[in-house]
Amino acid sequence: MSLRGILMCLALIILAAPMAPRGAMAHAALVASEPAAGSVLAAAPDQVELVFSEPVAPLVFRLLGPDGEAAELAGAGVDGARLTLPLPPELPQGTQVLSWRVVSEDGHPIGGTLVFSIGAPSAAADGLAVQDRAPGVAVLLWLARGGLYAGLFIGIGGVFFLSWSSRRALPSGSLRRVLTITLAAGAVAAAIGLGAQGLDALDKPLSALASPTVWMAGLSTSFGRTAILAMLASVLALAALRAGDLRVRRALAALALLGPGLALAATGHASAASPQWLMRPLVFLHATAIALWAGALLPLALALRDGGGRGALARFSIAAPVVFGVLLLSGCVIAVVQLGSVPALWQTEYGLVLLAKLVAVAAICLFALYNRRALTKPLLRGDDGAARRLVRSIVAEIILVFVVFGLAAAWRFTPPPRALVAAVVPIELHLHGARAMAEVVVTPRAGAASLEIEPLDGEGVPFKPLAVEAQLAPADGRIEPIRVVAEPVADGRWRAELPGLAGGGRWTLRVDLLVSDFEKAMLEGDLTLSTP
Repeated sequence: MSLRGILMCLALIILAAPMAPRGAMAHAALVASEPAAGSVLAAAPDQVELVFSEPVAPLVFRLLGPDGEAAELAGAGVDGARLTLPLPPELPQGTQVLSWRVVSEDGHPIGGTLVFSIGAPSAAADGLAVQDRAPGVAVLLWLARGGLYAGLFIGIGGVFFLSWSSRRALPSGSLRRVLTITLAAGAVAAAIGLGAQGLDALDKPLSALASPTVWMAGLSTSFGRTAILAMLASVLALAALRAGDLRVRRALAALALLGPGLALAATGHASAASPQWLMRPLVFLHATAIALWAGALLPLALALRDGGGRGALARFSIAAPVVFGVLLLSGCVIAVVQLGSVPALWQTEYGLVLLAKLVAVAAICLFALYNRRALTKPLLRGDDGAARRLVRSIVAEIILVFVVFGLAAAWRFTPPPRALVAAVVPIELHLHGARAMAEVVVTPRAGAASLEIEPLDGEGVPFKPLAVEAQLAPADGRIEPIRVVAEPVADGRWRAELPGLAGGGRWTLRVDLLVSDFEKAMLEGDLTLSTP
């Protein structure tokens, strides 16, 4: 491609940039609904209200009635994290299943089902299942994300290293071809990622990839901004490769290097975390450090293979510890914020991916240490054997870098533990008996729950019983009831921890209030637990 063609592409990308969304971003999760999940209503509601942990935008809504007929719903309104959806008039008696799909402001579509009944539950819900992502879309999303990382870090980072580590007017033909291919592949991956994002947002199969609606949906999410920034940076890097003047080449390469940090800070789990004033700059620094480190590997390997590159290696060995230090420090802070707790490292899918990534990064560190301590100094003294060994070591390091890219791309499908914690919402129950009542708040966690109980007398006035016990049992009787003794806390409330909750579903809660030595009030109610 000529320099004129590159500049035309640059202009088109700039013109497309205003179409990308604006605003803060965070991973959303459904925290409440009206009607409540599993509720039985006396009359049909006029609308459904969904409340999320963060602001969302509506995508697709389908209502499946007791007769099995599905209807597309429209007219959803959004006020921040609160979404209201009008329902058709005169809904029939029986179980209604609402399939919803929204996109959070970090660009990730989320979906689920809300089941409620009118009059009485019907058997229509027995065969229903939540539809998962269309086959092949997940693979396309993962490949596009991995290709995007390769273009941002290997391609753009390589052009920057080449421009600032060498005074040659133009790079060698082989290196220029490899970097051109890498940059072009990254730009294509960013474009394909837009289509895959649209398919995921609208819950469409791969066969719908040619639909303009799909591409507009992908561009309307915050990933649209990431893709535009990535393509813009790739065009700048391509222009730098073809610039004959060294100063122009370095200026274009420096501008292109802003692309990886800006693109990743524009969307995603890490940049969406709080506090924003810390996380976005950290993501920018982390991505820039990756580009500086990983981008140097390919030019060094090719130059050393061809018998050169010693001067560039000497300069890189001076800057490498600082770059790698920034990379590791920023990555550690981001991981701590995303995990929220140490057990999340092995108790969540996000944590397991992070563990695998840490293993790959540790292997890269070992190669880097070996290269610096055992090979760099002999090579700079003219040891050709050290040069050959260093080339092989750098190739192994590049392979590990691509493994890291693949693992990082898998985070597209694994919400961070901090988002899962945000999705846990207390369940409030009012238990009523002839002589006493209780206000109960159940806060579910992974495999457990906490209870907070406020005892009330028959008139609804708080009182202090002699003792409070609670038990929770699944409605299907799959395990024995879990019994605990509550302890008094401040404000006349009682608190207890319930371990060993096996899965979600309908549970029966019983609270026993020892009113006196001779009288006990037994209160009972049902609740629905979802697995956090």
